[in-house]
Amino acid sequence: MTTTTLARPEVPEGGLDPIDVKVIDTDVHVEPRSFEELIDYIDAPWKDRTLKARVPFRRAGFTTFDVAGRMDAYPTTGDLGSDPDMVAGHLFQDDPIDYAILLPWSLRGFTVDPALDTALVKAVNQWLSETWLSKYNAENRYVGSISVSVEDPIGAVREIEKWAGHPGFKQVAISHYGPRPFGHPMYDPIWEAAARHGLPVSIHFKGGATQPLGWTSTGPLQYFVEYHSLIAPMAYATHIASFICNGVLDRHAGLQFLFLEGGFLWYRPFVDRMTRHWQKTGQEFSAAKTPQQYVLDHFRFATQPVEEATDPQHIATLFEEANAGDLLMFSSDYPHYDYDPPSKALPRAMEDEAKKKIMAGNALDFFKLPKTRPADRFDRKEGRV
Repeated sequence: MTTTTLARPEVPEGGLDPIDVKVIDTDVHVEPRSFEELIDYIDAPWKDRTLKARVPFRRAGFTTFDVAGRMDAYPTTGDLGSDPDMVAGHLFQDDPIDYAILLPWSLRGFTVDPALDTALVKAVNQWLSETWLSKYNAENRYVGSISVSVEDPIGAVREIEKWAGHPGFKQVAISHYGPRPFGHPMYDPIWEAAARHGLPVSIHFKGGATQPLGWTSTGPLQYFVEYHSLIAPMAYATHIASFICNGVLDRHAGLQFLFLEGGFLWYRPFVDRMTRHWQKTGQEFSAAKTPQQYVLDHFRFATQPVEEATDPQHIATLFEEANAGDLLMFSSDYPHYDYDPPSKALPRAMEDEAKKKIMAGNALDFFKLPKTRPADRFDRKEGRV
């Protein structure tokens, strides 16, 4: 498929009833067509420092498996997730997705230089605002994320302050890895800025072929299967405990976090275990609520990769016991190989009301999005209007 640029209509089409928002995808990865497309957005002096040799744009520095894409998601030119026509067709026409929350993938935290990381996320944010949130956003269905580097809290705050008033950016996006767990005071300026602007924070694990596959409490991992199975749940459990024990959620009472691509059901036994320890040793730190209540008030999880079981009723019961109707939001992980379409994202036996909240209702509240949207060309193609 050829790459084209979509133009935003100067005058919206009238005469069509608004469409009720039923599906919001909270994890869609888009890319520049190549690193050269991003170069123009990078500030001097970084642009002049043999930058391309230092930045692993295609994630191919190590000979491990990596997060590949759907076979039908590779454009004839450009990188995976870079063709606006292809992406829009897959999301809005093939699958009935109403809004797509965008998280540019390649360059989020893939260096070990905090200043370079900030230079890169600055470029990514500017590029995203001028392309997917503008030229490619004729239907106004793309929602942006302010990418920041947790290893440079001062630079992260500058980016939040710069983009917080932009109507297309609805959250702050970070990777799972930093010098310390996220409850540490070094990160507090980031949480303060996000909370002050009413922006939630999404956390997505990073890694793959550009770096050693990740450290655990017992040492580094060797295989991609190990990494992809373990790193996100382990990291997210660590951050939940750190947020609670270090008082972040008491200092920033309105702050909310979304954990992406890390599963869901693991949280319940972990938080139950933490609650038992807190009840016996809670005087060790100050906490205004139980760990379970902190989770209900401050943390959300994305569906992909959804837990599955041979017994549909059994897995639906586990989801209900874990408050999935309140804590989960749909995500597809487009355009990666383990993409979950809306039709297969949830246990079949789950109650319809919970499904509606997970597919759209929770994300409408989380991102403060409108409950209806104007009908557009994709609705006409699919006969929805």
